[in-house]
Amino acid sequence: MSNRIVFSAVAIMSLLAGCVTTHQKYDWGKYDSSLYAYYKDPTKAGELSASLAAVISAAVAKNAKVPPGMYAEYGYLQLQQGKSEEAINSFKQETVHWPESKVFMDQMIKVASQPAPARTSQSPAP
Repeated sequence: MSNRIVFSAVAIMSLLAGCVTTHQKYDWGKYDSSLYAYYKDPTKAGELSASLAAVISAAVAKNAKVPPGMYAEYGYLQLQQGKSEEAINSFKQETVHWPESKVFMDQMIKVASQPAPARTSQSPAP
C-alpha cells in the first residue's frame, strides 16, 4: 500500500511540474517602473515614451510580439506631444498586431487627424 501512495504522489508531482513555466510571453522591459514614475509625476512623460519605444524596438529586433496596448499607449503619448502622424502610425500598428483593438484605434486615429486646437478639448482618456 505504501508503494502505491508513493507512486501516486510522484505521478501527481510530475504532472504538476509539467505545468510550471518560466517563459514570459512578452518582454515588458522597464514599462512598469516608468509608468509608475509617470503616474507619480506627469512631467516624466519623456521617460515613459522612451521606455515604450525601447520595448517596441527590442520586440521588433527579436522578431517577437509587442505586448498588447504598447503601440496604443506609445501613440497616445506621441499625440500628447503633438506628433499626430507618428501617433496615427502607432495606432495603426496596434490594429495590425491586435485586431481586437480596431474599433478603439479607429476612434483614436480620428481624434489624431483633427486639428490640434480642437483635439485638446476633446482628447479621450487612455
